[in-house]
Amino acid sequence: MLSARNIHFIILGIILGATSGYIFAFYQVQSTTPPPEIVDSGVPSGHPNVDNQQIQALFNEAFQKNPNDPKLLARYGNFLFSTDRFSEAIDAYQKVLVTEPNNLNVRTDMATAYWNSGQRDQAMTEYNKALEIDPKHINTLHTLFLVQIEGRNDIDAAAGLLKRIEEANPSYDQLPGLKRQLEQERARAPK
Repeated sequence: MLSARNIHFIILGIILGATSGYIFAFYQVQSTTPPPEIVDSGVPSGHPNVDNQQIQALFNEAFQKNPNDPKLLARYGNFLFSTDRFSEAIDAYQKVLVTEPNNLNVRTDMATAYWNSGQRDQAMTEYNKALEIDPKHINTLHTLFLVQIEGRNDIDAAAGLLKRIEEANPSYDQLPGLKRQLEQERARAPK
């Protein structure tokens, strides 16, 4: 006999079954959908084209609302760095470090901007400051490894940094590539 309670359970079962079927079908379709096509610029197709002037305008607008936001300044420094405006990037990074002197990622980015602008001694000073704060900071160690191996051709210094990276984080996902790079440089080095 169908009581009101049994009818409610039947209806609930139908609703839950239909919902489960819909969710399952949605995930099946989603898993077979190819990822968005990536174009040469590195952004998905269909993404609006934004040039550097438009990005600069967006930063200017954001700075009007919050001129001393360290996260905004760091992003702005990264934008300037990516457009090879290293001196301006250094200025933005310095503003971040006034309020966040232990921001090691920003200090490392600033050191790299110094390096790329030809101020090699200042770059090394900043890399060393970052490592004084945290001798196991992976981003700094990784970047300094690249400076030593690519910029200075100092294979021994790079090997020492690689060892420090491995000790600090043996499961660092970039470690195999760094090891290959070191071995390639060793093979090219004059005997």
